[in-house]
Amino acid sequence: MEVLIEKKKVTDVACDVLIAGLFEEELSASLKEIGEKTDNIVSFVNKDFKGELKSRRSFPTNGKIPAKVVLMVGLGKKAEATLETLRNAAALALKAARDIYTGRIIVSALHDVDLPNYSVDERAQVTVEGFVLGEYRFDKYKTVDIDKQKIVDKLIVLNASDVAVNKGKVISGSTCLARDLINEPASNLTPEQLANEAKKLEKFGVKVTVFDKKEIEKLGLHALLAVNRGSVNEPRFVIMEYDGGGKKKVALVGKGITFDSGGLDIKNADGMLTMKCDMGGAAAIIATINCIAKLRLPVHVVGVFASTENMPGENAYKPGDVISSYLGKTIEIGNTDAEGRVVLSDALAYTEKKLKPDCIIDLATLTGACSIALGRVCAGVMGTSSDAISKLKESGLATNERVWEFPFYKEYHEMVKSDIADVYNMGKYAREAGTIMGGCFLAAFVEKTPWVHMDIANVDWDESPTDYNVKGGTGFGVRLLTHFLENLN
Repeated sequence: MEVLIEKKKVTDVACDVLIAGLFEEELSASLKEIGEKTDNIVSFVNKDFKGELKSRRSFPTNGKIPAKVVLMVGLGKKAEATLETLRNAAALALKAARDIYTGRIIVSALHDVDLPNYSVDERAQVTVEGFVLGEYRFDKYKTVDIDKQKIVDKLIVLNASDVAVNKGKVISGSTCLARDLINEPASNLTPEQLANEAKKLEKFGVKVTVFDKKEIEKLGLHALLAVNRGSVNEPRFVIMEYDGGGKKKVALVGKGITFDSGGLDIKNADGMLTMKCDMGGAAAIIATINCIAKLRLPVHVVGVFASTENMPGENAYKPGDVISSYLGKTIEIGNTDAEGRVVLSDALAYTEKKLKPDCIIDLATLTGACSIALGRVCAGVMGTSSDAISKLKESGLATNERVWEFPFYKEYHEMVKSDIADVYNMGKYAREAGTIMGGCFLAAFVEKTPWVHMDIANVDWDESPTDYNVKGGTGFGVRLLTHFLENLN
């Protein structure tokens, strides 16, 4: 879908569908202008259409204006509206314009509403985000009836700034990049192929370094190598650096398990079905660096991810094994399905020791327990940097990719100590505080640097589509981290 800008009156632009919004019983300036040109048809329709949230009504213009159909989208009560209201409305409107009215050329005046406390640029940006995210489909492997698929050729945003529209396009496009990587079948996205996706960032001025298995052995990433032993596909360790001149160097570290069978502690069939998404943290980091590089944000960011499959091959690591790590600490394996934290232990320790950032944030689809604790509404965070956690909370509210802080008391940390090694990759008490146990394990491998762990296992994949999230990978974290980094200085 091509996203364009036109500087025209709303009644002068030709299209299949013209989208406009209204709060309950309050017409926008655009709808008032349309009403004057269409014999007050807007007022007529509005008699039984009050603009309730997520409602919609349409009417043909009968040639009174160049647009063929006007689609009105309800925004609900003005006092309760936020930017998320517009983002959702944009996605809802685009799907209706595309699927019901078969609109291939769509014009939007949706941002032309009086939304207190938000600038016109902010309104335009989020509506573009909603349109692009709502249009997303992962259908590259479909071969039947693809010519019957309804598509949007052009989306024209009226009277918006280039900066706002471009920002909305880049942020949403980067989120869709993360979605593509998460949705890709594991057979077509091995660790090597995921590393190749990171290499594509070089064309945007990002320095990318990829370590293969032999180089990983030389680096001493023993925990990563242990998890990889059951797979025929070799691991990769990737470093991406974008230096836009920021005062602080921020490291983003991602879990990159391209398929998780559970290893010898194998998952059941249902639990394994969506485990191609277990590299969602790495995908979000690749996409975030793609985003900040395209936007040329004045920040210094290093993205790191360790990637492997977790498979039950003949040489797979076993429950009860004691393995080493990059930091030198030994790890007792209580369960081979708790492999993400094992791989991250090396990535975090290497990042701190060799890359020396001012702050580290890791993203990982780490624990099913996060879904039990928080449902599908927000990600879990914990760590040693209260400042970074506070800023992530603010960015979460701004982008609607929200986070909730878990307690991190010292008593919890005692529960990941091993009787026969330094650290245990499970908690002392089975099924208790599972998400916190994952974070406490990781804390043992970050010694001094301010650090935040973000568990996105519950928000990385969605079985129930929402307004702008479709079934499958959500790309959670890209908009959140971009906002966080943009406001860091």
